[in-house]
Amino acid sequence: IVRSQVLNKCMLAQKSGSIINISSRAGKLGIPNMLPYCASKFALEGLTATLAAELRASGIRVNSISPGMVDTRTFPKLPGRPGVRPADGVRAALLALCCPAPGAADGFLTGRYVHADELDDALAAGAPPEAAAKPIDEPIFV
Repeated sequence: IVRSQVLNKCMLAQKSGSIINISSRAGKLGIPNMLPYCASKFALEGLTATLAAELRASGIRVNSISPGMVDTRTFPKLPGRPGVRPADGVRAALLALCCPAPGAADGFLTGRYVHADELDDALAAGAPPEAAAKPIDEPIFV
């Protein structure tokens, strides 16, 4: 329902747009006792990759972000816990995915996955934000 409403009435008509799905590292690896969560995040990565392939020719970017552990009012983290970032700490990752990337050959990134911690590392090393964006799809076996 959401797809038909947003895509058909807005993005497809404009031939542009950006969809960013909120994923997790749990969508890339199995974690004991986290079956439902991991399965849903793996499915989200598949959805993201498929939509990216389907919508690329329409000028619509589809990517996913793994924000890491984020301290929010609705899901607070213990003070001082390593690896926790404030809610505004995912801003750079969101901007890297939703804004056109000047370095991309076709002018935009699609079908990519960014983990906020890896983006922090890339930026600290002086790399452009899109350097942290990895393809969701694995190479095809030959």
